[in-house]
Amino acid sequence: MAVTSNIFPINRTFLFLTAAVIAALSAAAQQPSPSLSTEAQRAYMQGDIETAKQKFTMILAEDPNNVTARNYLRDIARTQAAEAAAGGGLRKQLQILMIPSVEFKDATLREALDRLKELASKASGGKVEPNFVLKPEVNAAAPVTLHMSNMPFTELLRYIGQLTNADFSVEQYAIVVKSRADSK
Repeated sequence: MAVTSNIFPINRTFLFLTAAVIAALSAAAQQPSPSLSTEAQRAYMQGDIETAKQKFTMILAEDPNNVTARNYLRDIARTQAAEAAAGGGLRKQLQILMIPSVEFKDATLREALDRLKELASKASGGKVEPNFVLKPEVNAAAPVTLHMSNMPFTELLRYIGQLTNADFSVEQYAIVVKSRADSK
């Protein structure tokens, strides 16, 4: 019996430790990997909102009670809704859109804007196709002569505005073209 009493405490300790390890492994398996959370947060901080959104959604699929992922997704949704309401989504796309080369020689404002729409579509792989709405007071026949390379789309608009006395306002679904005299 003395031998049995020495073995019994070891077996009980062994069983307790085994159960603790199994519980810890089970809990770790239910938690999203720290690297996925880190990747999601890094993507968010770098402005890659779509990747961040995708990774935070994966985290919530693994752990529906993950407060961090819920908060980030809530913030992303709020920001995207505000940008959409203010035309910010289109504005942001146009600010980062680079046009490799553009050349206008005695083109009208209308022709220049039509060509810019084509160039934006081509440069973005069809993701950005800005629509232009010209107010009636805008001189659509104003001449545009311009040659530029590797310019952000919004800078091209600024230069064209200077040449044609026009102002451009990025709205939710279109770029509104106004006469500078009426914009003041």
